[in-house]
Amino acid sequence: MKVETKQIDGLKIIKLSGQVRISTQNEFKDFFDSLVKDNGKESVIVNMDGVGYMNSAGIGIIVDSYKRFKEQDGRMVLCNLASDIKKLFEVTKLNKFIEIYTTEAEAIEKLSVTE
Repeated sequence: MKVETKQIDGLKIIKLSGQVRISTQNEFKDFFDSLVKDNGKESVIVNMDGVGYMNSAGIGIIVDSYKRFKEQDGRMVLCNLASDIKKLFEVTKLNKFIEIYTTEAEAIEKLSVTE
């Protein structure tokens, strides 16, 4: 998994690339554990543009991380989900629970307005 980090308008944006499979899910979990630990009180945008596949463990890791951000009064949103991953969130109705935006620009705009 490849991770790129940048700051725009005081928001941390994480761009992920790769696939979340059995062979990479521990790395994915470790990354999100660190993300929550280091940024749990802030707003973070996770740009999933480069993630082409995610197994159910990956979905669980995102849900757990989202809840941990909320517990610390932080905010984690997702953007640029591949159509198959977006469908997973819709079928499981997690899109009603987790903030998901179509583009990074839309996520930045929404978070900048509410911050």
